Amino acid sequence: MKQSIQLCSAVLLALFTALPACAKEKDKAEHVKFQFNGKDREYLVQIPGSAAPNTPLPVVVLIHDQGGYAQDVLKYWTSFASHQGFIVVSPESTSNTMWNYQIDGPEFLHAVLLDVNKKHPIDPTKVYLFGGDTGGVFAIPVGFLDSQDWGAVCGIRVIVPTEDYTYFSHAVRKIPIQVWVGDSDDDHPLRVMTLEHDAFVKAGFPFDLRIIQNSDANYGNVYDQVNESCYKFFMKNPIPAPGAPYLVQAGAGTAAPAAAPAAAPK
Repeated sequence: MKQSIQLCSAVLLALFTALPACAKEKDKAEHVKFQFNGKDREYLVQIPGSAAPNTPLPVVVLIHDQGGYAQDVLKYWTSFASHQGFIVVSPESTSNTMWNYQIDGPEFLHAVLLDVNKKHPIDPTKVYLFGGDTGGVFAIPVGFLDSQDWGAVCGIRVIVPTEDYTYFSHAVRKIPIQVWVGDSDDDHPLRVMTLEHDAFVKAGFPFDLRIIQNSDANYGNVYDQVNESCYKFFMKNPIPAPGAPYLVQAGAGTAAPAAAPAAAPK
């Protein structure tokens, strides 16, 4: 009987010890529908409940895989974003089989963030893109074509088609890029990733290639490491002031101009 009481006490102690951590996970993603170019579009957004209402926050836009959905990538960021205090937004592509530059490109992504900005002010100098695999294949060229509106792009297992290198010349600024790869990934060979790194650097883009040893860099297994590193990389690479022009024009971040930016991961 005494042993049972001790066991019960241990369980209760563990439960109550876990409560503060659980409390930090209370932020929930909101499913939003809005009109863009006369069509219904959707995105998921999580705004940290701990943030002061008028404090502009950094935002990371998550580009899901082609063939996937917004929730597939958002789920790997919700806890980290909640703890660090930044906004995460995961738009849905028009067709989950592909991202289309004409209907899912910069104008659509701008419209998503303008809608988010109505819910909570965005810091127009701290706006970033993340994409894994084929999501990154879309995100990085968007960074070229719309470089004045994103501080940096981060991705994992991203092989940009060499024909997209023609977009290099369209970049108004040399947007910083970080890409993760495993040294044991047959689908994204390190040799190819190194050639990609060299091509980007030769074109003048800051390109941080991160190699995970003894790993195929499956995102579901390494997301903690990748997300924390990407966010640190993001915080080191804001958009030059005053920030993304379309957000500045919309008054993003003006509610509390003296507010301190969200801190980098501890």
